[in-house]
Amino acid sequence: MNRLTKAWIGLILLMGTLVVNSFGAFGVFNGLSQRELSDRNMTLITPAPSTFSIWSVIYALLIAAAVVMILKNKDEYYGQAIDGISKLFWLSSGLNMLWIVVFSYTLIGVSAIVILAFAITLTLLIFQLGKIQTGNQWLLPAAFGMYTGWLLIATVVNIASWLVSINWQGFGIAADYWGIIILIVAVIVTVIITWITKNAILPVPVAWGYFGIYQSLNAAEGFQGAYPNLAMVAIVGIVLLMAIVAIQLYFNGFRLMPVIKADQVDSL
Repeated sequence: MNRLTKAWIGLILLMGTLVVNSFGAFGVFNGLSQRELSDRNMTLITPAPSTFSIWSVIYALLIAAAVVMILKNKDEYYGQAIDGISKLFWLSSGLNMLWIVVFSYTLIGVSAIVILAFAITLTLLIFQLGKIQTGNQWLLPAAFGMYTGWLLIATVVNIASWLVSINWQGFGIAADYWGIIILIVAVIVTVIITWITKNAILPVPVAWGYFGIYQSLNAAEGFQGAYPNLAMVAIVGIVLLMAIVAIQLYFNGFRLMPVIKADQVDSL
């Protein structure tokens, strides 16, 4: 299969993903919207609804990336990217659509497994991008870095929603303490994945998710400031995550991903 065909398949699957997501948002599947389902299994670490506007940024970047890969399929960098990430991109689109369907039909446990596989797939995709990074290329690292980062926080929230749906009692530990533990672990996981993939933008959507959690904890229509310790941990998490961004940018030579060295190319 030639590169142009691979790139077109990527765009078509992405468009299909947007359609399925729209169906999910309007309750076409099972008569329930994603918002309604999320509200049914509300957790202390569910971000405020406005936070999910980040999807418009992510999908705009992904569409731009998919179109550029079609237009520049003969370019050395984009050609290598098409060869290196196409199958993972296709798989991520399939998992995205599958998640919408299973979540819409209230299969929360299954959806947690699907979204975990989705996040792992995107992490592998980012890792593959790092093998061909040259010059000041930023579009693909930005698009898939934002996508992966947001999926990390979405995975954490999805698992928490599943625990709520099965009435898990948390071994007698208070819900806000579990929330603190989860937020700390999520920062650690983000640090590890950023260190492995060297994608400097990846922690940004995670920090945005933490801001959404802080908003929800303090909003009048949310938890009305009833959990100040958890809210404080969310703020500290934002600071740490943005510090990770700055540190990784520094080590990347102020690029979203570091340029691969000649000796590394020889070893691939």
